[in-house]
Amino acid sequence: MTSADQPAGGGPPGPVSRRRAGLVAGPVVAVVVVVVAGLVLAGRGGDGGAPGAGAGTSAVAPVVTSGSAGTSAAATASRDASPVVPPPTAAAATSAAAARLVMPDLVGKNAAAARIELEGLGFTDVRFGSADAGDPDVVLPQNWTVARQSAAAGDRVPADTPIVLTCTRRV
Repeated sequence: MTSADQPAGGGPPGPVSRRRAGLVAGPVVAVVVVVVAGLVLAGRGGDGGAPGAGAGTSAVAPVVTSGSAGTSAAATASRDASPVVPPPTAAAATSAAAARLVMPDLVGKNAAAARIELEGLGFTDVRFGSADAGDPDVVLPQNWTVARQSAAAGDRVPADTPIVLTCTRRV
């Protein structure tokens, strides 16, 4: 260092030293900003949380700085960003709904256990009905037993078909 860079006596740095620090700090700050922005976007799924944003797209805006450090910082941040998996499309949801599942035999089983079994198989609309005149509503399925089912055991039915389990109160 020259005497202009470092004054005698250990005082504050001179003007040349400050300029060098500024030349190093500028690109470092740009890299930090771009990396943090990439992490934030990756945590939000890449769409910035905005409704209507392109599905599965992730963009990192480059930071413009003096010198060439801004370009490499933007390239580094976009390369380090994790890939984004696009959300399911309407076509995928339709094909899942059209999936046909085999209906198990649930007669005689506990109603709550029957619901868990159906949902585990992929059925999405399980309902209860009462076979008892004195108890028209099935409030606590764990206290009921399946007497009938709307789809016969062994039938292949769409996953979104309403399945009605007609139950009787356990005594």
